[in-house]
Amino acid sequence: MRRDFRNYLKYAKKHLLQAEEAIQRNENPESFLIPSVILAWSAIELFVNNRCSDLNSLPDDMFQMHEKAFLLEKRLYFENKGAKIGKFILQGTEYQTLENKIFFLLSKLGTRDATRLKGGVLWEKFEEFKNLRDSLVHPRREKQVELTTDKVSQHIDTAKELIKEISKRIWKKSIDL
Repeated sequence: MRRDFRNYLKYAKKHLLQAEEAIQRNENPESFLIPSVILAWSAIELFVNNRCSDLNSLPDDMFQMHEKAFLLEKRLYFENKGAKIGKFILQGTEYQTLENKIFFLLSKLGTRDATRLKGGVLWEKFEEFKNLRDSLVHPRREKQVELTTDKVSQHIDTAKELIKEISKRIWKKSIDL
C-alpha cells in the first residue's frame, strides 16, 4: 500500500472528530487526540521524505556526494582499505532532522530564502507542534501535556500550511489539501 500524506492528514482529522464526540459523551478524548497529533506530524514527514526520495531518483551528477548522503540518510565514509581504498562511500545510517530536510529542499529547489521561513509565524507554529509531538512520543512523568481539540486542530492546520508552503517554494504552485 502506497502511503500518501493526504491520507495521514485525513486520519488526523478523523481522530480529532472522534475526540470531539468523546467529549460530547463525557469521555476522555486523549486516545483520539494523541494519534491525531502523531498522524499530522507524520504527514509532514511523509511529504518531506517523499520529496527527498524524488530527488534521490535524479541523475547522480546533480548532487555532490555529501548531498547524496544527506538525501539517503547515509553516513559518508572514507574507505582506507580494500578494493575501494581512497574513495568516499555511503555506509550505515545517519538520520537527519525534519527541519534539516526542509531547509535542504528549500535551499536546493526553493524559490525563496529558507531563513525567511525559519523566522516567521509559520515556523513558530511548527516549533510548538514539534514540542508537543516530542512530548507525546518521548513522554516523561514530570512533564504533563495538556491536549485540547482546539490545540490539535491548530496543529493539523499547521501541518497543512507547512506542506503548502514547501510546495509553493519548490514547485511555485500550491498543493490541494
